[in-house]
Amino acid sequence: MKKKNIILGVLAAGTAAVFTGAGAVFHNIIVRKKQEPTDIIVAPDAVNGAERKQLWTESNCWLNERGSEKVSIQSFDGLTLRGEFFEGEGEPDSTVLLVHGYRCNRRREYAAIARFYLEAGYNVLLVDNRAHGESDGRYIGFGILDREDCYRWVRFLDDRFDGKQNIFLHGISMGAATVLMASDLCLPMSVRGIVEDCGFTSPEEEFQHVLKQSGKGYLSRPLIWLTNLFCKALAGYGFSDFSSDDCIAESRLPVLVIHGEKDDFVPTGMGKKIYQAATGEKEIWIAKGAGHAESYYLHREEYEHKVLGFFHRCIEADAYAED
Repeated sequence: MKKKNIILGVLAAGTAAVFTGAGAVFHNIIVRKKQEPTDIIVAPDAVNGAERKQLWTESNCWLNERGSEKVSIQSFDGLTLRGEFFEGEGEPDSTVLLVHGYRCNRRREYAAIARFYLEAGYNVLLVDNRAHGESDGRYIGFGILDREDCYRWVRFLDDRFDGKQNIFLHGISMGAATVLMASDLCLPMSVRGIVEDCGFTSPEEEFQHVLKQSGKGYLSRPLIWLTNLFCKALAGYGFSDFSSDDCIAESRLPVLVIHGEKDDFVPTGMGKKIYQAATGEKEIWIAKGAGHAESYYLHREEYEHKVLGFFHRCIEADAYAED
């Protein structure tokens, strides 16, 4: 009886510890941080050298001087989501929707890339995801809730231009997972293609990887299972409700997969899995030596060349199909 009580006590203590840990994980990962100011823009983690910081800082100042139109939409669950629209050089016939990553914001993630697109003659719509930047929301959606938000931003653009603009989706990290998860929704015909840069397959697989990398892989199953219960009850979604690879497999949209060769946060294998799952026209570029979200800053000219070439081929293919 004594041994039984000891065993039961250990099991109870272990269960309580895992339950408490799951609550802490949910709060730290899913719940918005109150102290994050929306009006202070700092460079993202990928901008970790003097040259990169200079490029990012100059680009952000350039965007400020250029000016933008503040825009907003309503999400399916009543949140106000905010962004800013920039008109490109000349008379653009294409607009790029840029979707940022986890705990980032529109300018922080995309200052340099937005400038590149604008100078190349594209309109740009920069948006803040739910629970980020200037947008409303308490819970981060990890692409699963955000895919519906992405759909509404696309509809916003399609309505704005009466379906007469080519629309491209470009996401980085969680933003890449978002645009991929949106790919199997009923997007308008004006959407021509997707650029996904270092996106994960699903929140569940990403969390498993992070725990394994931290040496706590043995906790992944019970911890993720319990955290998932918290998330379903409070945030309204589960970690495996949708996955990037499953959604792109159901879409015929062209996709350009970009992933850093040395990405140890979202492993390169996830990018390859997404590429393999895609059923439409597809291209993949593994950027040599690049870590997570570093591909643009490490290989700027090649990145820009590959993206613009991809866009050109998408538009050309659609024009050929219409003929």
